Amino acid sequence: MPASSVPDSSRQQRRREQTRARLIAAAKNLVAVHGVDGVGLSEITEAADLGAGTFYNYFRSRDDIVEAVVEESIESVGARLDKLTASLSDPAEVFSFSLRHLVRQAVTDPVWGWFVVRLGVAHPKLLAILGPRCARDLRQGVDSGRFTIPDIELATACVFGALLSTLRYTLSRESAAHVEETFAQTMLGMVGVPADEAWDVASRELPDLPGAE
Repeated sequence: MPASSVPDSSRQQRRREQTRARLIAAAKNLVAVHGVDGVGLSEITEAADLGAGTFYNYFRSRDDIVEAVVEESIESVGARLDKLTASLSDPAEVFSFSLRHLVRQAVTDPVWGWFVVRLGVAHPKLLAILGPRCARDLRQGVDSGRFTIPDIELATACVFGALLSTLRYTLSRESAAHVEETFAQTMLGMVGVPADEAWDVASRELPDLPGAE
């Protein structure tokens, strides 16, 4: 179809999507460097080279755009992990692969990694996306007899805190060889998998994540 025949509504929709993407990319990069409290609307619009009025056509507040960044950046990874692990029968492998991919995601995309770290364990949207998935995997491990956990909610909190600390540790070093495997091994040990078996599971070949839809 010639460009001149493309409906105006389609061009307008593309422009809106591109503008929103610019705002989200700017917010993600700024939060990754300064944290949520260190970023204001003026910094976001300046980084995106857009006016304040344009911002309010898409988002109501700074918190609103941060939630949108979390949804797009982290929910997409969570959904891909769900697809990867759906066919796995060993809860220890599910848990290990998920943890390792989250660490690897931070290594391959440091902006993503620092964004997660700067959000911290207290951000409700981050907790809402990753927390239930972690609790689900731990519960499946307990139900199968693979894990020994006296309190799943507490174990989820421990895993969450350890994950963010590990991401910071990894991102702060020029080289962090085998961190993903060691982290997975440590968390498997925490939930009751014997040490030698924990290393065997944690060091298995890691399948690639399915593509984002």
